[in-house]
Amino acid sequence: MTTASEIAREGTLRAARRETARTALLNATAGILSEATQIEASLSEISRRSGVNSAMIKYYFGDKQGLLMALLEREAEREMSGLDALVAMDVSAERKMTIHVEGIVNAYYRSPYLNRLVHYMVEAGGPEASARVSDMFITPMMAAYRQIVAQGVREGTMVDVDPALLYYALVGAADHIFFAAYSVPTTLGVAKVDVGIKQAYATLLRDLFLRGLRPDKD
Repeated sequence: MTTASEIAREGTLRAARRETARTALLNATAGILSEATQIEASLSEISRRSGVNSAMIKYYFGDKQGLLMALLEREAEREMSGLDALVAMDVSAERKMTIHVEGIVNAYYRSPYLNRLVHYMVEAGGPEASARVSDMFITPMMAAYRQIVAQGVREGTMVDVDPALLYYALVGAADHIFFAAYSVPTTLGVAKVDVGIKQAYATLLRDLFLRGLRPDKD
């Protein structure tokens, strides 16, 4: 006769197997998208890389769109979770902007498909998906920018710039070197962006944005 503890243990093992398979599918999809210039990942390739039967995509995520949304949600949880903590830090607005610029470049370096996936889900997922993406990424970033800029204005280190325009400028600049990875061999003379180039780019963007946000002393 099966005991209650054995049933509980089997349930725990099944849950662990489900989570392992689910994570493998997400990781495989992320790996494929990191190598591509478009949001293209076939079910067969995801299955091959993950070692999980492609039928499990429907079981865990409903369909490929559900898988992509789950990947985006995982990225949002990782990248957006620190924004509230950043805003609440007892440091200057310029220090917060420095941390954020370096963080967003690191995010695109780690997940170069991220901004493309955001746009894809907004365009292909319909109104509901668009609203979810906005709630995950755009709304928290806009809220953080408003507070950081307002603090910078109070401290006299930033002009009262429109947070929406700052969002477009910073996200566009941080993403483009990874979006345009095809051009890196021509522009930088290397096969791909490495850690050193990534850090140099983050430093350049930090300096450009901090200097550009400072009030004119004349």
